[in-house]
Amino acid sequence: MKRFMSIFAVAALVCQAAFVFAQDSDEPSIESVLDAARAKYWQDKGPESETSDSESSEDDYSGDSEWLNDVPYTPFLISLVPGVNVPFGYYDASFVAGPIGNISRDVTGAEGAGVFNISRDARGFQGAGVFNLARRVLGFQGAGVFNIVDDDVTGFQSAGVFNIAGKARTPLQCAGVFNIVDEIYGFQGAGVFNIAERVAGGQVAGVFNAADHVSGIQIGLVNVADHIDGIQIGLVNIAGNGVNSAAVTYESQTDFAYAHWQAGTPALYTVAGLGAPSGDWFHDTSGFVASIGLGSRTRAFGFVIDLDVSAAQAIGVLPYSSFDPSGDWGAWEGWSMIEPYPSVRLMAGLPIGRHLQIVGGVKADIDADSLGERVPEALKACESWRGSVFGEGFTAYYKWFFGIKF
Repeated sequence: MKRFMSIFAVAALVCQAAFVFAQDSDEPSIESVLDAARAKYWQDKGPESETSDSESSEDDYSGDSEWLNDVPYTPFLISLVPGVNVPFGYYDASFVAGPIGNISRDVTGAEGAGVFNISRDARGFQGAGVFNLARRVLGFQGAGVFNIVDDDVTGFQSAGVFNIAGKARTPLQCAGVFNIVDEIYGFQGAGVFNIAERVAGGQVAGVFNAADHVSGIQIGLVNVADHIDGIQIGLVNIAGNGVNSAAVTYESQTDFAYAHWQAGTPALYTVAGLGAPSGDWFHDTSGFVASIGLGSRTRAFGFVIDLDVSAAQAIGVLPYSSFDPSGDWGAWEGWSMIEPYPSVRLMAGLPIGRHLQIVGGVKADIDADSLGERVPEALKACESWRGSVFGEGFTAYYKWFFGIKF
């Protein structure tokens, strides 16, 4: 039975091929094929070769090449097996369906198959259990494994594993593993990674986003862009025009020295810092304070101005000796001692050369009334200011600092 079905399928494909090249029972001659090829050649030559000879050639052979372009239309196309259709042949259709796979030219409506769909242009819905292939899609394309569109996608593209497209104008290109596109005007969402040349919208991935030019947002564990007009949110953010600097600063009022690292975009960067009394950096860890937060950068009057807000915590006094990484992490008594407090920093940098800045500014460590006194006593040896915001009272301990930034 299987052998019979195989022979039947091969015979049907042979018959269909003959049918495609002889739709009107007028099988093209060898001369007409050559004439059509010559017409296509002159057409592809473009404006530079539009001489009177080429124009006459196109006029002479355009009629002979119509059999290559004209495909009949049928409202319904049912594929018994790939290549064996009811009605028999190669068609444009409104509704195409098959238990295994469909092969058609243009679909305006819906196309569904258990395994795959292959068409030129799909306007409407294209769904398959494994994959879809098309030149252009206007509507929705969904597959259990992958979708590939050579040119444009206008609508939705969703797959269980990956999507590949030339240009996507879509609210969302969604895949369980990855998306790859030349240009996307919308959002890419993937469980692992997104790759694009140009993004106008955003990329959201569980692990990695990469693009040449981004106008919008990147959200992922690692975000990489050559140029970004927007923000990156992640653990590692790299941008060719972005923020990637380290600074060492000193507060004379408290005798604290800090090291800070900034990474991200000018609109939004992440900042991490570590500070301690200047004489204790290599001798006593009890006074160490750590912080992590977000900031924004601008430029004015030749200065680089950074404003960031962080959550700071005294870490030198935590009972690390009682922490057992091989045991129950939740039982560590140090958790109850973690009480972060807000810290705000305004810093101005004067560029000296290409990779060096002299920086200075003001930093405020804040005790909120509702949280209690959390700022370490060593950081209160400075001026303070009492105020309230939306009914919440606070005390800000502000101090001046200076340093260098690389």
